[in-house]
Amino acid sequence: MRLLGRSGRTRQAGRKAARRRAPSFREMRARLRTEKAEARLLETQARIHQEAARIRVDLRSRG
Repeated sequence: MRLLGRSGRTRQAGRKAARRRAPSFREMRARLRTEKAEARLLETQARIHQEAARIRVDLRSRG
């Protein structure tokens, strides 16, 4: 009889996850490229928001 809906599969899945293979060089390189691209995107987004805020302040001060 199983208690609280626990199954043997959960324990087996946990063991398999712990034995994951090491990522290949290609996969690591792809992950690094993705992280760099995301960082550049965030920087660009921050610059856009700063410039928009600057433009709004300039428009308020003129009008």
